Amino acid sequence: MATLLEKIVDERVGQTLVGSVSVAVDRIAEDIAREALRDETFRQALHELVRVRSQKLLDQLLENGSSNRHVSKRQPKRRKSGLWLQNRSFRIEPVSIFVS
Repeated sequence: MATLLEKIVDERVGQTLVGSVSVAVDRIAEDIAREALRDETFRQALHELVRVRSQKLLDQLLENGSSNRHVSKRQPKRRKSGLWLQNRSFRIEPVSIFVS
């Protein structure tokens, strides 16, 4: 049976090793991401995926915002900014990031 001191040492050594390995894994993952982003095809596909997902999230936010609004007796103020959101006739078609 381990002594209390041995248990404390084991716990601290384990936490330190996990922390150090986590930092190393993060660095390796960053290197791999940099390598992948050097590939123009991958970078374009990733950009398109982010654009499509952003559009989907924006649509959801706009839907949620409009369903939570209460009816006001006052006329809404006209704003110049954000007019492009009112004309949402554009659609973004998703593309696969897996290029053959």
